[in-house]
Amino acid sequence: MGQQSDYERFVSQHIEQWNGNMVAFARHLALLDETLSVEGHRMRLRKLRDDNPNLFPTIEVIDYDAHIPQQWDGTRKDLARTLNRRFPEISRAGWESRIIRAEERQALTEFRNPDFIVNQLKKAASSNEDLWATIEAQSKKAIESTEDARWATIHINESDRFIGIAFQSDQHIGNPFCDHERLRLDTELIVRHPDCYVIHAGDYIDNFVIDKPKPAMKAPIPPSVQWRLCEHYINMSQDSLMAIVAGNHDLWTASMTDYDPLKKMAQERGILYHAHELNIRLIHGDIPYHLSIRHKRRGNSNIDPSRVVKKMWDDGECDFDIGVIGHHHTPSVVPFTRHGIERWSVRPGAYKIIDTFGEMCGFPRERPTSPMIILDPKTRDIQAFTDLRHGIRMLNALNGRDANAYLEQ
Repeated sequence: MGQQSDYERFVSQHIEQWNGNMVAFARHLALLDETLSVEGHRMRLRKLRDDNPNLFPTIEVIDYDAHIPQQWDGTRKDLARTLNRRFPEISRAGWESRIIRAEERQALTEFRNPDFIVNQLKKAASSNEDLWATIEAQSKKAIESTEDARWATIHINESDRFIGIAFQSDQHIGNPFCDHERLRLDTELIVRHPDCYVIHAGDYIDNFVIDKPKPAMKAPIPPSVQWRLCEHYINMSQDSLMAIVAGNHDLWTASMTDYDPLKKMAQERGILYHAHELNIRLIHGDIPYHLSIRHKRRGNSNIDPSRVVKKMWDDGECDFDIGVIGHHHTPSVVPFTRHGIERWSVRPGAYKIIDTFGEMCGFPRERPTSPMIILDPKTRDIQAFTDLRHGIRMLNALNGRDANAYLEQ
């Protein structure tokens, strides 16, 4: 291809790739004939066009500058990259040179460092009827979602043995007066026993940020550490933990920060959770048992701790067999009758055995306790105990074990 005629013949064979741009055509030929560089091909093509202009077909000249937008939401390099993809015959560097010239003649307004582009969507104003229908649909969905979240069904896989369900609440983990040792021992006992489960009814941590956030942050065990201890406590009982209802101390974080650590812990572990109330239909063998659990409720009586649970049955929507309420740190397990059927009121008490506010008001010290109910898989029979260990001894006896099985480590 050293002679001119040979090069002419070579160009003629590939002239269909000619688009009017000398550099792009030279780049294409350089891929086919590597004996010349792109610049070498470009110089020979210019001479060939001067000597034989009829060899090159007439191509409509593209006004490349007309494709540079007047406004660009991005950097110069981004625009050069975009235009290069559209017109690859001009390199990115070539496009950048054209863009700079467009800026100099004020043909381009460039926004240099946008992190995002906002497309605002506007809808025509709705009529009052349309607005009402939209709000009606949204509120219906919100109500149904909230109601459904309070109800759940739990099936017990081991249906031939009696089971025990313990209730723990008002742990106030991190408070100096919480009996952390008793809480750990009770939890380890529940987890150790194969027929025992637990439901938590709130106030896991002290978390006293609602009235005095700054002193709370400077407490000997601040809320951040309390939440870590809470997570460890949930991990200790995770395999036996059926459900969680939050307490007011737990929800203070959510109310002040729009972040619910307890809900996140429950969701990550697949544990049933509600901020205020759970109504559980527990199927054990052939028998359905209904439990309703709240942390607190209006109607408490210092004279009769079971009154608030009875009132919850009278006022509520769940025909429960066992009602559980914490909050007031008063342990109580009391039977009561509704519609000719024996029901049970369960108040778990508290693991914070000393309450400075309670002492100021003249209330006695608390007794850390985890009450338990025992459920029969064959007939509707509920036995309830104020003390976890008494309940486990009965559970062992009903299932044919030694009374003290699992009680000793």
